[in-house]
Amino acid sequence: MCSQDVLDEIEAIEAIYPECLSRLNDGLVELKVPNHEDFRLRVSFPKEYPETDSPHILQVQSSGHDDQYLESLFNDVMHSVYHPGSVCVFDFLTELDGVLGTDAGDGEDDGGNHSHVDAEPVEIDALSGWTMSEPVTDRGSTFIAFAREVHSENDVFHYLQTLKTDRKISRASHNMVAYRIQNDNGTRISDCDDDGETAAGGRMLHLLTIMDVWNVLVVVSRWFGGTHIGPDRFKHINSTTREAVMRAGFVKEDTKHHKGKKKK
Repeated sequence: MCSQDVLDEIEAIEAIYPECLSRLNDGLVELKVPNHEDFRLRVSFPKEYPETDSPHILQVQSSGHDDQYLESLFNDVMHSVYHPGSVCVFDFLTELDGVLGTDAGDGEDDGGNHSHVDAEPVEIDALSGWTMSEPVTDRGSTFIAFAREVHSENDVFHYLQTLKTDRKISRASHNMVAYRIQNDNGTRISDCDDDGETAAGGRMLHLLTIMDVWNVLVVVSRWFGGTHIGPDRFKHINSTTREAVMRAGFVKEDTKHHKGKKKK
């Protein structure tokens, strides 16, 4: 029987990549790699996952490729993203998308078709520079936050536009935004966007203000699962926002210690 962590992870992937996961039986799924659906693999979840063991790749198939080589490659990617105690399949699929996209871009099969070559990196690079939170799933809805450094509103607009070229981001029900910018001349800019999730952007901006972080842009994507979850949605929006900001290094440990000393 799969643990609740594994079941939540499977639900999150189904919400974000609905066409890429098939449940075969308890603890066994078939996956298609997002944006590379001709690559199929079967993955099992051992009882020790995620505490002390990673998911096991049982089979990899793709027409025109060496399956044994792919199995070795996919295992290397799985081992690189797994950290004991944390689920990792979402990170595994995201990393595979980049690995396979890079491999595809190294070929010369397209000859002089430069328009195709130029267009291909857009989706691959959409998440470059962003730090992601762990996905949170609640009653079918999934929340993920993305954070990055910005220094102008032009940065904000550019990075938002690029982020939304990613197919899973563009499919989100809401992409809520908040940012705070402090310029060298002392001027400050802050703004937010609910994107249809009433009051969400304002709450994100309030959290950034409490955390006293600057030159940061945060986007929280929500994939709605069909069940309304009430005020709990704000708890997930705030928790993923905080996690992405912390992971991205905007809050320094020594800064927190100094703040504590000032209170004494």
